[in-house]
Amino acid sequence: MDNALTGNKPSRIQVCCFFFEQEPVMNENFCLSVRPDQLSRWRQAFPSGTVVATMPAMARANSGALFWLHAEALPLTDLDKVMTEARKTHPQARFVVISGTPGQPEAMAAFKAGASGYCHAMATPQMLRQVATVVANGGMWLGPDLLDRIIAATGQVLAPKPNSPTLNELTSREKEVALAVGRGFSNRETAELLKISERTVKAHLGAIFEKLKVRDRLQLALLIGQE
Repeated sequence: MDNALTGNKPSRIQVCCFFFEQEPVMNENFCLSVRPDQLSRWRQAFPSGTVVATMPAMARANSGALFWLHAEALPLTDLDKVMTEARKTHPQARFVVISGTPGQPEAMAAFKAGASGYCHAMATPQMLRQVATVVANGGMWLGPDLLDRIIAATGQVLAPKPNSPTLNELTSREKEVALAVGRGFSNRETAELLKISERTVKAHLGAIFEKLKVRDRLQLALLIGQE
C-alpha cells in the first residue's frame, strides 16, 4: 500500500496521493519505536532521522518535525494518546504511522487518531521519502488497496444520499459518478456501472473535487454521506 489521495490511485503496492497545498517541507524526522531493529528502511530513507523509545524524548524535536509512530511500539488504543501528548509541545505536528503488518483496522485507528499517513515499515526508502514530502505539504498518504476498503466501509456506514443538496452543483453524470464512488466503487467499477471509460470517470472526478472543494475520494464519500 502506499500513495496519497485524490482522484486517485496508483498501482498496487504503489501509492495513493492526495493533492495538497504547498507549505514548507519539514526537515526533521523523529520515530517513536521500541523495535529499532525493524527500521532499517526508515533509517536508509532518513539517515539524519532520530529514533526514540519514549514520548518525553520526542519533545526535543524542532517545531517543524514530522513524527513517525511505529505501530509495533504501541497498542492501537494508545495512538490518540501519543498524538495528543505530542501536540502539547508541537501544536502543528503531523504524524505518519508505519506498520510491519498493515491492515484496515490499524489504518482506520491511525487516521481517527489524527495521523496524516499510514504505510508499511518496510516500504522502500524512496517511497518513505515520498510519504514525508506529501505529508509535510499538507497531504495524506494511504495505499490504494486500503483506501478502496476504507471508502467501501465508509459507504456502508454513511450511505451516500442521492438527494443531498451538496450534489446540486454537479451535472447529472457527475452526480452518478459521485454516488458510485461514495458507495465504494473503484474507477473501473464506476466505469463499468455507467458504461463509460475509466478516463472519463477520472475526468468527472476532477470536476467533482473542484466543485465540491474536496481533495480525494475519501473526503467525497464522507461529504455526501454525512448530510
